[in-house]
Amino acid sequence: MKTTVDMNDPRVKRLVLAVALPAVAGLAASAGHHAINAIFLGALGPDVLAGISLVMPLFLLVAASGQGLGIGLATLLARYLGEGDIKAAASVATTALAATIPLGIFLSMLIYLSLPDFVGALGASDNLLAPGLDYGRLLAFGVTLGLLQAICDFIAIAEGNSRFSMIVLIASFALNAVLDPVFIFLFKLGASGAALATIVSSLAALACYAVYFLCRWGAVSVTGGAICWQLLWPIARIGLPAAATSIVTGLGFLVLVREAAVHGGDTGVAATAIAIRLMTLGQLPLFGFCLGAQSVVSHAFGAGDAERLKAVIRFMLAVTMPVALLYSILLFLAAEPIARLFTDNQDVVDEAVAWLRHLFPIFPLSAFQSVLLVMLQSRGRAGLSALVGLAPQGYLLIPFLLLLPLWMGFAGISAAAAAAAILAAVLGGFVGWREWLAILPTDAPGRLVGQSTLHS
Repeated sequence: MKTTVDMNDPRVKRLVLAVALPAVAGLAASAGHHAINAIFLGALGPDVLAGISLVMPLFLLVAASGQGLGIGLATLLARYLGEGDIKAAASVATTALAATIPLGIFLSMLIYLSLPDFVGALGASDNLLAPGLDYGRLLAFGVTLGLLQAICDFIAIAEGNSRFSMIVLIASFALNAVLDPVFIFLFKLGASGAALATIVSSLAALACYAVYFLCRWGAVSVTGGAICWQLLWPIARIGLPAAATSIVTGLGFLVLVREAAVHGGDTGVAATAIAIRLMTLGQLPLFGFCLGAQSVVSHAFGAGDAERLKAVIRFMLAVTMPVALLYSILLFLAAEPIARLFTDNQDVVDEAVAWLRHLFPIFPLSAFQSVLLVMLQSRGRAGLSALVGLAPQGYLLIPFLLLLPLWMGFAGISAAAAAAAILAAVLGGFVGWREWLAILPTDAPGRLVGQSTLHS
């Protein structure tokens, strides 16, 4: 079952679509699953949905480690494949998988032990505390499985096998969506049922990847690759900005949930949970497109083809920004009926509608940022990638979250997210333009000339 695409295909647009659309489908399935999951949990009451949102910052921090490791290995693996070094590419994949297991076990133990104190520190009411702990403690046992699945996804996508990754992701999330109502309602497990469904679906996905690697359907062999711990540094150097972005996103989410609890109470936390699920629904498919296309960008960089690299970036912008704008318009115009899918509590609906309408500028701006980050990461601009990536969910968002609610109340929370996105886009536009001018044609095979005018 060899589905690897030719990364040297001169038809750039067709290649990007072939590699990126499966990743879009996979992450769209992920986003859809999260939305459906929230609808099921919302049927148990807004307190359950709000309670689970309190523990999500911890799992965002876990996802950050997987994303950083995955982006680092995918970029490095694609570069080696672009250079024709299959042995080095296999070693990158094997080393990343080997490092994931102890990392996952450590994070599982840390989350399980710290969860009660963490939720209590957020000021959760008793109504929110119980479902949050039920969900979080069980899901902690599945952390290693989730990280391994993410790393396998990154390997397949970097090889050009994003179609297989798409099939596994869609099947996994479909299984999760089917198991959710069974465990939540039929077996009467409540919030714990949603966590159990996630663990079972991760096991099923890993079984698929075991077949993938054993049958050698990809370009590299993880069973034959040598573990080289020295590779963790270049992997980390590339992936750390993305990981830091997700870590700061998790911290920003933590502050956001805390401020929602302070200024909006349980109703505000529930409304914020709905807004975040819908934000994820819009952003994950766009991130998937950029993730899939990143292997093409990295391959072009490894091959020293500046014009090809620029053509891919232009096409990514032409696809992602109009789609993001359409989603923004949909949320703005249909905010109330969409919010009612998650709850019939009118107070929660009213707060969620205001939240969703404040999100209007965020999606097209985040699409631009995602494309810019791909360009920076693929060219090894770690410092600039961190500068841009940390802005909208980190050093710009958190001060706004701490200040605007004091003036605007609960509405200041959603206004803070919009203000941070706008300022981050201004910064990204400046960085992106300077980096674009620094990409010059090649003067030797396999090397891009032109040094960035900004230090990374």
